[in-house]
Amino acid sequence: MLNRRMLLWRGLAAGAATVLARPALADSGWESVVTKAKAEGRAVYYSSGIAKTEEPLMAQFGGSAGFTVEYARPGGGEIVLRKYEQEIKGGADSADVCGLSDYALGIYARDKGYTAAPDLPNVAKLGGAFALTDPGIYPTGGLAMTIVVNKNIIPDGEGPTKYTDLVDPKYKGKILFGAPENAGTSTLLIKGLVEQHGWEFIKALRANEVSEMRLQAEAMQAVARGEKPICVVAQAWGFLYQLQGSPTRMIFPEDGTVLARYCCFISKQAAHPAAGAVLANHLLSAEYQKSLAQENGFYGSNSDAPPPPGMPPVSKLNIYSPNLVELTAQRGEIIDTWRKIMG
Repeated sequence: MLNRRMLLWRGLAAGAATVLARPALADSGWESVVTKAKAEGRAVYYSSGIAKTEEPLMAQFGGSAGFTVEYARPGGGEIVLRKYEQEIKGGADSADVCGLSDYALGIYARDKGYTAAPDLPNVAKLGGAFALTDPGIYPTGGLAMTIVVNKNIIPDGEGPTKYTDLVDPKYKGKILFGAPENAGTSTLLIKGLVEQHGWEFIKALRANEVSEMRLQAEAMQAVARGEKPICVVAQAWGFLYQLQGSPTRMIFPEDGTVLARYCCFISKQAAHPAAGAVLANHLLSAEYQKSLAQENGFYGSNSDAPPPPGMPPVSKLNIYSPNLVELTAQRGEIIDTWRKIMG
């Protein structure tokens, strides 16, 4: 079975076919696009988000927008892109819009020529850490890589406040990570730590007996149970357990919180380009992102979207953004080096 890296970065890169684009949307105003979207009748959306939340929201939006949204959640971002790529290379229709849990995947899609870049009204509302920097890759929000502690073991006012605190001997053997092979956000975190502190810091983590679980979800569960006092996971896991009344709290590291940005792209091959554009514009709306913040603990990219309940706004965080171009090219090497150090 192919592992997570090989699934996309090796297996799909070889022999990729040239994509022939359908005609772009005519530049005749947004109302014209909305009218065309209704005439097209549907938009197909492949998402790597949380289906329990997104699927009913998509049905609700389709009812108000005047066309059907066909929602599918094939898996994580790599799986979404793999399914999309296989379908278009085989000459079949695929998604009109792909939602990706890793901005580096958006860069990959753009570089392969898969992305269209129509003007979307809500792009004007993107702010701060989520400003549009790459035409055709639309930032939809993101998750901070937080330190989560069990409050029954580490009381309020104590515990790490920075990533660099994780190598303090007083936390020896007390910290859990998720394996990068199974989460793009874990790989992003490692890239950020190495950029800021070098591979010697990763060796120091190993010397401090940092452990791994197969998944971030498993690391979070272990800390919630009190099996370990500390884990480093995406904020959505901390938020979920917070909603469940878990004795845990999240810490946004002061030395540069790594932010995993989510994104979407509209396919250049879209069978329903206008409906795809209207759907993508909705994904960038404050209304939609407010629902994701409240239910899933996601930060939205729209400057009018509120932060998740109980969390600081992104503007109040000391954000660190790793080099995603390098991450795209070096993902396999990063994971291999981590594995050699961590065992």
